[in-house]
Amino acid sequence: MKRKLPIALATLLSVSCFAGCKSETLDVEIPQFADSEGVIFTAYSGPTVEKWSGGSTNINTVTDEHFKKLSEAGFNRLISVHEGARVKIENTVNPDGSINADKTWANSTIRAEEDSARVLPLAEKYNIQYYVRDWAFYDMCNASTWGLWDAYDTREKYETALRQMFSENNQYMRSSAYCGNFGRDEPGVDQFERLKWQIEIYNEIMAEYGIEGEFLLNLLPSYGSISSYGGVTYTEYVDRYFEELAPLLGYASWDYYPFKRGGDGTSQMRNGLAANLAIMANKCKQGGYELRAFIQTGGDFTGLRDLTSIGDFRLQVYTNMAFGARQMTYYEYGTFNSQDDGDFGLINLEDGTYNYTYDLAKTVNNEVHAFEDAYMNFDWDGVMCFSSLAKGKINPKFKEVTHKLKSHPRIGEVEITKDALMGTFKDEQGRDAFMLVNYNDPYFNEDNEVTIEFKDAKALLMYRFGKQEIVKLNKGKYTFKLYPGEGRFIIPLS
Repeated sequence: MKRKLPIALATLLSVSCFAGCKSETLDVEIPQFADSEGVIFTAYSGPTVEKWSGGSTNINTVTDEHFKKLSEAGFNRLISVHEGARVKIENTVNPDGSINADKTWANSTIRAEEDSARVLPLAEKYNIQYYVRDWAFYDMCNASTWGLWDAYDTREKYETALRQMFSENNQYMRSSAYCGNFGRDEPGVDQFERLKWQIEIYNEIMAEYGIEGEFLLNLLPSYGSISSYGGVTYTEYVDRYFEELAPLLGYASWDYYPFKRGGDGTSQMRNGLAANLAIMANKCKQGGYELRAFIQTGGDFTGLRDLTSIGDFRLQVYTNMAFGARQMTYYEYGTFNSQDDGDFGLINLEDGTYNYTYDLAKTVNNEVHAFEDAYMNFDWDGVMCFSSLAKGKINPKFKEVTHKLKSHPRIGEVEITKDALMGTFKDEQGRDAFMLVNYNDPYFNEDNEVTIEFKDAKALLMYRFGKQEIVKLNKGKYTFKLYPGEGRFIIPLS
């Protein structure tokens, strides 16, 4: 559930203005924001054990050096992906050739505990919360894996298996860095019934131990297929999630990767990013759930392109924030390719070297952390879409965005040279805030010249690249330039 944070008593200050304000001063009320839990950046596929699959050749990156780098880049959660995977080549087989599900489950749990025992001390040292991946737990509801579907086909059998896994002997769940278990990625609705059993039982066990463990579940994006959704439409898929599983989890997480390789060898940005965010953000707002989103870090075999600039990261992070996201997962932090190979993440787990995208992500994450207390004080309310196309023309980027606002009482005339998004926010004192984003593919390096009229405001408290600025308005208007992918968090001051 969303955590509402109190705002400290605002102070009335006489501040010196800049950005064309000369030397005059302006009396405005400057809010002071209380400390918050902050924006959470999660690394999917982080530093891992050597020869993770048993047959792979990667080095060990579960070291102080690599966890320090993870922390310095502004990441505060880590999803185990490769750890514990050696069990996949060590399944226990019955004399008739079938898989012994109970022994396979026990073996998987042993491997998860062994590898997490190596990771958790470093996670504790660097204050990083860690999601354990037990491969049998992760694949429990998957009909195609290990015969577990047939073995655990009732809620009672699920409970027996899960209580065996999370017995008094389980050590990793006692760690202060334990965040939960990676439960499932991109399930269809055909898996929802068993996922509900699994989540309910997991939550019950954690509550009995007094442990704040979380079942981590991630959904499919809107560009999936009916078959991947389990034979339903995307609308039905999302509705089923919010009816059946969201009340047990308190959040909605899904992945959407916007940057594809263009047919001309450049870049093509998917049109549905804002529309998919709008669907999930409005569902979360209606139900009081937390919105979580993903960040694409590179290319892959499906046609995604590698990220080429800091604007690629900024556009994703600030667009997610324009819809109220407070947690974002980088997919993937670590891959097994270098920037010379292509299709690379932030670190090459094969040899432990870092790609140039590590520094780009580090910069963006830390500029968000610099103003997260201000951002976290506000709750998302809606979004405005500004098209640079001629009047009457349909902009495919915004066509499917539901519940978009046509106006806002604090916003007057808006002039832009490129497309823009603006999330709208409110705090408990009734203050307004806005997240404005240059919503254009950063690959093409296009600035956005913007003029916005703010009503009933003398000045703006603004956060740009993590820096706080206060600017005086000229008859309520402010003219500025948004760089590729840039987002600004803006609070009008009376």
